[in-house]
Order: sequence, then structure tokens, then C-alpha cells
Amino acid sequence: MVKKEAQLLENAKGICTYYDDEIIIFNDIRKMSAAEIPLNTIVADTNVVLYCAAGTISLNVNDEPYSLVNRQILICPPNADLNNYVMSEDCFCHAISLSSGILQNALKNNISIWNKCLYVDKVNLLTLSEESEALWVKYYDLMATKIHFEEVNAYDSSTMQSIVFALVLELCGRMVQNASDQLKRRMNEQIKQSSNIFKNFLDLLNNTPVKYHPVEYYASQLCVTPKYLANVCREESGKSAIAWIQERVIHDIRFLLSNPDVSIKEIAVLTGFETISLFGRFVRTHMGTSPRELRKKI
Repeated sequence: MVKKEAQLLENAKGICTYYDDEIIIFNDIRKMSAAEIPLNTIVADTNVVLYCAAGTISLNVNDEPYSLVNRQILICPPNADLNNYVMSEDCFCHAISLSSGILQNALKNNISIWNKCLYVDKVNLLTLSEESEALWVKYYDLMATKIHFEEVNAYDSSTMQSIVFALVLELCGRMVQNASDQLKRRMNEQIKQSSNIFKNFLDLLNNTPVKYHPVEYYASQLCVTPKYLANVCREESGKSAIAWIQERVIHDIRFLLSNPDVSIKEIAVLTGFETISLFGRFVRTHMGTSPRELRKKI
């Protein structure tokens, strides 16, 4: 059975519009039907996005019936069971299969919003307005142009992933628009809470005399977990909590080194390093030279 599924996947790769380790694109899923390749073949461990550009397609997703018409998008979660699909003669339906990894990379900390919309609110069927459809078509045309572009570029795969990233973010935004008021309120509350936590973290960091502490120290002061603080920092600033701490420590070190009356050993103590060797290692790693040499340049 496993061997047969593997062969079907290889057959699907042979007739698809585009394939790499993260993305499979079918411009017209009727090709799969003609080759007797079930839709389930491209669903294993991936997220499948179906877009009906014309006609109708009916199918069951985990025994839930769906019927797509023009301008509708259906998002299917990993390992969904897609069966009993019937297409009208004029049906024209695209399929994009995305690995969970590329979805995570595209959405980053927003992956939780995607999951809440898809699994909690069951927002997986989207109807596009004419304006929204025009935007979707432009994304798709851009992918198609890149796929059929004859000049080979060393970054072709990365370029395709970047286009898909934009498409995924657009989809996530549409899912949020269609989410329940209750979920929207929860997300707004979380955004406000994240903003406050980040502001409090920066205030605490700026007002702490000795800043060289692990993330756990600041998280405990703010009564949150280290993982939550790290996620908040990345979501609010695109920079890790560790990077913020290191930046402030470096600022303090530069300021103290500019004062010739404070010895290197005293600076190590004032900035929170247990030994002068640890201090020297930090300075060389993050500032490119030894404390003594750096002092001469300041």
C-alpha cells in the first residue's frame, strides 16, 4: 500500500505544474483525475488550497461535504481525507500543496492565528469578491510566469517560496476577516497584551542597572514564561529577546569603556559578568575585539 502511494505521488509530480520539496502546484486538477491520481495523494502531511476559477467542484473533506463555485477557495488541513469529488464539465480548479514547514516560515508567530481560524472557527471556505479575485489571480499569474520563465536563476526556488509566502499571508488575512467576532476579540486582546508585555520588557531592560541576565530573569519579572516573552519580542519587533538584551549590554559596555577611570575588571562586575574572562569573551564575540583594544578605539 505504501509503495502504491509513493508511486502515485511520483506520478503526480510528473504531471504537476510545479514541484519542489515544499510546494506542489496543479494548474488544473482535472489532469489528476484523468491520470487516476486521487487528491489524497497530495494531502499527506501538507496543507492543500483549492481555488475554483470556473464551474463547480463538489467533494468531502473528512466526511464534511463542500461545493465550490467560481471565486471560492477551500483550505484543507494536513492528512485530510478528500473523496467523492465531482467536477462539472467546465470546472477549472487550481491546487496548491504546501508543507507545514513552509506554512510556519511564511506565517512565523501568526501560525497560531491560522490554526485558530482553521481548527477552532472552521474558517476554511472563502468566497472572494471580484476585487479580491483579481488580486489572487495576480499572485497566481506571477507564480505561473516564474515557473515558465526560461532563464535559470540560482534563487528560483527561494523566489517561488517568497511568492507563496505572500499568498499564504493574504489567505490568513482573509481567514481572519471571516472569523467569528469572538475569535477576533480574542486576537485583538492578545495583540494588545503582547504590545504591553513588549513595552514593559523594554522599560524593565532600560531601567535594570545590570542588564546581563538570561531571558528567564526578565520573564520572571514580567510574570510570563520565557517562551512567551521570546515570541512576543519576535512578533512585536522582529528581534529576539536575547538580541535586545545583548544590544543593551553592549551599549553599557561602550559607555563604561569610554571612562578611563573605570578598570576593565570593574566594568565586568558592573555589567554582570562573573569573571573577566567571560566578559572578554562576550566583548570579542559581539564587538569584534578585546575590551582593551576596544577602549583604545572609543
